[in-house]
Amino acid sequence: MKRFSPRAKTLLLAFLLLALFFLYGGLFYPHPAGLPSGGSLEAPSFAHWLGTDDLGVDLYAQLSAGFFSSMAVGLAAAAFAFLLGGLAGVLAGLSSGAADALFSFLIQLFLSLPQLPVMVVIGAFFGQSAWNIILIVSLFSWAPIAKVLRARVRQIRGRPYLRLAESYGGRAGYLVSAHMLGELLPLLSVSALSVVGKAIVQEASLAYLGLSDPLSRSWGLLIQKCVSFPGIYFTPYWKWWLLPPVFALVLTVLCLRLFSRELETIWRREESDAAGA
Repeated sequence: MKRFSPRAKTLLLAFLLLALFFLYGGLFYPHPAGLPSGGSLEAPSFAHWLGTDDLGVDLYAQLSAGFFSSMAVGLAAAAFAFLLGGLAGVLAGLSSGAADALFSFLIQLFLSLPQLPVMVVIGAFFGQSAWNIILIVSLFSWAPIAKVLRARVRQIRGRPYLRLAESYGGRAGYLVSAHMLGELLPLLSVSALSVVGKAIVQEASLAYLGLSDPLSRSWGLLIQKCVSFPGIYFTPYWKWWLLPPVFALVLTVLCLRLFSRELETIWRREESDAAGA
């Protein structure tokens, strides 16, 4: 924590407070997220902090469930991207010739594809499932990590002591574990953390389009149900039905993205200090 800048500490604190707010709603709040507990479209009150939707289901309970659903998708997608992007990046950095050309082609292909249209087509083809959403999001999250890691591996591999180790018969596995892993893991972790916020937005987008599990408590699904309600903008209901999930989505993603950028800045500063020492 001492290495964190005041901005990074503020962002981390804001995210933790947000998580605690939703943790209370998921564990201790008296109203369930899947069953009606009040009248239809009740305004925010002491009984229902953020009001209820058209079915009488408490919105704060749904919002809290949506936080953990979105974070689960984001973390799972980040884990898959961490493994796939890390493996592809290291292999691409160590390879040469046709193998390097193939890895570079695949990375550039996935970077250049229009993500949302392709994700919509794949999501419609594979059906509505949380695991399908995680796999689809992961499919478009590994390439940026692999690209950054490939460049880093090539940079490290060009150092004199690595060339000397290779000339003495050092195998790729030994070179990575003994000489590269310590420098690659921080970069890989920061890159994977940035995937979490991106995955949350993509999951919400797919849920809004009706391509996620209809029984899940996704923020995108909550927004979609609200905007589909007839005449919603001619009533005051949108103030407590639409704005909370939008604000929750924006704040969560903003905290994660800015915090990942702060971690990247800290990592680059420490790397620069180590190089100058």
